[in-house]
Amino acid sequence: MDSTLIYAKTPAGNEAVRQSTRVVQRNLRMVLLQVDGTLTIGQLVAKIGNQRLVEGALLELAEGGFIEIATEPARPRSEPAAAPAVEFSAISQFSTFGSRSAVPPSLSGSSASSAMSAFGQSSAPFSASPMMADRRPLPPPPVVDKPLRPIRRIELGRWLRRGFVCMLLLALVALLFYPYNNFRPALEAELSRQLAMPVRVGEVSLGLLPRPRLLLADVVIGAGGEGRIASLAIASPYLLLGTDGSLPEVEASGVRLTASRLLDLPMFGGAVVAESQFPVRLLRIAGATVTLGDLVSPEWHGEVHLWTDGSVDKASFRAADDSLRLEARPTAQGLALTIEATRWEPQGLPFGFSALQASGLLQKNQLLLQQVDTHFLGGRLKGNGLLDWSNGMAMNGEAGLSRLDASRVTAALAPNLRLAGELNGAMRMRATGSGWQDMLGRIEANLDAHVVRGLLTGIDLGELARQGSGAVVRSGSTRFETLETKLDIAKGRVVARPIELDAGLMTASGRATVNADGQVEGSVMVQARSSVSSVRVPARLSGSLLNMVLTATD
Repeated sequence: MDSTLIYAKTPAGNEAVRQSTRVVQRNLRMVLLQVDGTLTIGQLVAKIGNQRLVEGALLELAEGGFIEIATEPARPRSEPAAAPAVEFSAISQFSTFGSRSAVPPSLSGSSASSAMSAFGQSSAPFSASPMMADRRPLPPPPVVDKPLRPIRRIELGRWLRRGFVCMLLLALVALLFYPYNNFRPALEAELSRQLAMPVRVGEVSLGLLPRPRLLLADVVIGAGGEGRIASLAIASPYLLLGTDGSLPEVEASGVRLTASRLLDLPMFGGAVVAESQFPVRLLRIAGATVTLGDLVSPEWHGEVHLWTDGSVDKASFRAADDSLRLEARPTAQGLALTIEATRWEPQGLPFGFSALQASGLLQKNQLLLQQVDTHFLGGRLKGNGLLDWSNGMAMNGEAGLSRLDASRVTAALAPNLRLAGELNGAMRMRATGSGWQDMLGRIEANLDAHVVRGLLTGIDLGELARQGSGAVVRSGSTRFETLETKLDIAKGRVVARPIELDAGLMTASGRATVNADGQVEGSVMVQARSSVSSVRVPARLSGSLLNMVLTATD
């Protein structure tokens, strides 16, 4: 820009100076105040000290119509001229004949001074009095440039953000401290209607994380408190708004139910609750257990998908370690189950299942298992079973065994008996007791066992045949091709009869009884054949499973 140009304010510029709202930007207002029609652009730059700011502001003010180029510089204001001193000159001369000269009337009096002359001399001129000189106007006070006040910008966005945060905090405080227990009677009535039994709620609150939910704590199901839910989370605003609508998701944590109370629930008992105000579409289960008599199931986690009428569309559950899974479907006879397991180790049993498949039917007082097909102890078991808790605990079942590892079977069920080979057979089992542990101690079973290509440790039948009559043989081992026996197990006592052992050129038959303390008693007949002769040696069996003794008899 030409530094010699001079700008002056327009009427709009003068109005903007008087009204601070017309020009609010600080740099524009600062330059506008300095424009007076006398200062050139160069002088403005020198005064403000920022050429870029001054030139940019001038262009913007000129575009806005606040300033314009002055046609000629405005006359600078100067101090007014001082009033000239008033002088008076003589207006008459005095004669020489001694007569007195005339005095102007304004000078008469004691305050006036007269002039006397002789023979034609004129009187001297005189000036105004000092009082008249002091009445000259005073010069104007010097102009002092005051610093410009900073222009405060109103940041609307910041205030809006602050207001929004304040409103959010107030809403959060209101949500946290709202008396949600006022909803408890209505919630108890709705839950009692949907579950078709009395329901009591301990406390109602609002949970914010991981998402807003209505929390019902310590929910008691049934008049006698047979069922409990530690926490029931309802992820829906409809209950608070008091309007109709479905509940997309409800999560139940820490569920404790008996089998009878579970089947009393309409969704699992096959009943339908019509016209529900808040139909549940998805029920999530976390940490649920079902009590069968005094036997507690593993903790289950799963989902129950429901139709709008409250009936079950699909229900699936899994154990905490994902080793056991089942699907449930309500029927008129009870709750039908489809069970699958992988590497499942039931608590309290000395063995686990590498794989298991079964169908089940859960009723109020019994669990029926059918088509059980499982791989365990190195072999396979197929069968059916029934567990009843209507009067104490009782169970019975039957199964077929194929290709079980006899050493693993004896290690798990009879550690003192050392038998190797491939175990096949059929088993029937029954037990009764006041409770689960009492029942396990009273198991009665019948096993038709057939072991092939095995080794019996603790007895040497071949040595007995070689020594013959009068021999006493302790410990040792006997390898055989087949071993067949029928085992009767009752009250901790095992009876094996008859026993048929085939080791090729040697055979043996007999019976044996193993008492609860591990002591063995029985008899055996050993027959050894050769190309020229045959030997038969009867013997008495005694001792313990770890150290059996064969004593030949006559």
